[in-house]
Amino acid sequence: MHSNEMTEVKSRCLGAFVGLAIGDALGAPVEFRRRGMFTPVTGMRAGGTFGLPSGAWTDDTAMALCLADSLLHNPEFDVVDLLERFCDWMLTGTNTSTGKSIGIGQNTLRTLGNYRRTGETTAIKGGKRSDGNGAIMRLAAVPCMHWQNVEKARSIAIAQSQCTHHSPLSEGCCDLMTFILCQLISGKIWEQILPYPNKNNWLEEVSLLSSCNWRDKSEEEVQSTGYVIHTLEAALWCVDTTNSFQDAVLKAVNLGEDADTVGAVTGQLAGARYGIEDIPDAWLSELIDQPRIRTIAETIFDRSLALA
Repeated sequence: MHSNEMTEVKSRCLGAFVGLAIGDALGAPVEFRRRGMFTPVTGMRAGGTFGLPSGAWTDDTAMALCLADSLLHNPEFDVVDLLERFCDWMLTGTNTSTGKSIGIGQNTLRTLGNYRRTGETTAIKGGKRSDGNGAIMRLAAVPCMHWQNVEKARSIAIAQSQCTHHSPLSEGCCDLMTFILCQLISGKIWEQILPYPNKNNWLEEVSLLSSCNWRDKSEEEVQSTGYVIHTLEAALWCVDTTNSFQDAVLKAVNLGEDADTVGAVTGQLAGARYGIEDIPDAWLSELIDQPRIRTIAETIFDRSLALA
C-alpha cells in the first residue's frame, strides 16, 4: 500500500474513533427527547438530562475508551481486562468527560454487578434488555485495530458484546457493523458494500439490515430507540441518505430519543466513510479531551500496522 493510501486509511480510522465521541457529544443534550420537540441540534451545546457542558460525552465514549485501552493492552482481546476497565469506569469515573460515570444502562449496570460478585465474564440473560445498543456504541477500536483481518475483528466484536449483552441480536449487529467499518477503513466506498453479505447464523432482524431493507424508509419510519436493531438501522439510514460527516451526524442526533448513541454509531460509520478531515474543526475544538481521544486513535492505528 502506497504512503498516500495509508494516510487515507489512517484518516478513516481516526474518523471512526473520534467520530464516535463527536456523535455522542452532539446527541447528549437531546437524549430522551421526542423527535420534533426540541430545538434542532446544529453544533455542540450544553444541557440535557445530565446537565453536561458543551462538548461533553457520555457512557458511549467512556466505554469506547475502555475498550480501546484494553485492546492496546492485548490486541487479541482479554475479557477480564475489559470488564475490570468497565468496572473502574463505573466506580471511579475513569475515561469520563466530567469525572463522573453517567448514562450507564440498566443492563450494563446489572451485568457488571454480577461480574463483580461472581467473576462471571459472560453477561447474564436479561430478556429484551439484553437487546440494547450498548455493545455497538463503543465498537470503533475493534475495526480500527484489526481492519486488515476482518474475521478476527468480527470475532472480537462478538466477544466484547457477549461480556455485557447476552443477545444474538447484539452480537449480530456488532458482527455486521464491524464488517462494514473494516470495509470502509480499508478503502471500499459506501456503494461498494451495499447490500452487505448475509451470514447464516444471523437472526432475521440482522439479515434485514444487511439486505438494506431500510433504504426506502421515510424519516417517520426510522426509529431511534435504544433497541440495537433500531439504532443500527437509523445510523445506516443517516449515512446512506447524506453526503458528509456533518449532515449524517446532525440527521442522526435530531432523530431524538437515544440521540447520543444513534449519534455515536452514526459517527463511527460516517467517520470511517469520510475520514477525520471531514469532521468540522469547530466540533473537534469543542470536544472535551479531543487531543487525548485522537492520540488513542493514532496509537491504535499504529498498532494495527504491526499486526499485519
